[in-house]
Amino acid sequence: MSRKWMILGMAALAVFLAGCTAVGSQPCTTNCTVPTTVNQRMLSVNGEGRVGVTPDIAILSLSVISRDSFINTAWDDNNAKTVASIAAIKSQGVADADIRSDFSVYQQERYDQFGQPTGEITYVVTHSLTVKVRDLTKIGAILGAAQAAGVNSVGGISFTLEDPAPAVSQARALAVADARARAEEIAKGLGVKVGRVLTVNEYGASVPTSMDKVAYGIGGGGGGSSVPIQTGSWEVTMTVSVVFEIE
Repeated sequence: MSRKWMILGMAALAVFLAGCTAVGSQPCTTNCTVPTTVNQRMLSVNGEGRVGVTPDIAILSLSVISRDSFINTAWDDNNAKTVASIAAIKSQGVADADIRSDFSVYQQERYDQFGQPTGEITYVVTHSLTVKVRDLTKIGAILGAAQAAGVNSVGGISFTLEDPAPAVSQARALAVADARARAEEIAKGLGVKVGRVLTVNEYGASVPTSMDKVAYGIGGGGGGSSVPIQTGSWEVTMTVSVVFEIE
């Protein structure tokens, strides 16, 4: 090989080496081959925790609905019955802070048998009450007293927990323990060992709310007897997904 070609070859080799970095030195940016690493061996499992609970709060949806051809008449009738209903509810031990009001007024056109408007108007005044009941033994008595005082529509009764946090925490701990137990069982069957936790994802707690429909016909009255209500029991559930390293 001539001296000329030898010099050119050495120069080309120098350029090639300048564009590449040896392993362990500064990272290279051109003409580099990035070394691959062996993927971690992982085991992904889901865990579920369930905790039995009994509801301690009831939410009653009550309404006083008045109808009349004259708005003043419907308005005054509704006000009188609402005042009496609130007083009846409070007499059962419900605090002011646990009663919320919503008020609306609208008009309805009347139609004849052929579906044509008659020109007559009916005014509908509605005063809705949302009542939080903390003593669940009083639900039936509250409903009976409210209906006797003027409430003529009950949208329903929902049951829930005032503070679900303790049950959620317990369900979470059970879900994590369940995930660990499942991973150990699977690893045993595969002849491997469960290592450290790599990732954890929580899918949130399920805190149920039950709804019982208790319907009174609009315009009904009298009676006012206690309504039998059963709260039942529920489960608060929590689900987690855990990825373990396999040793």
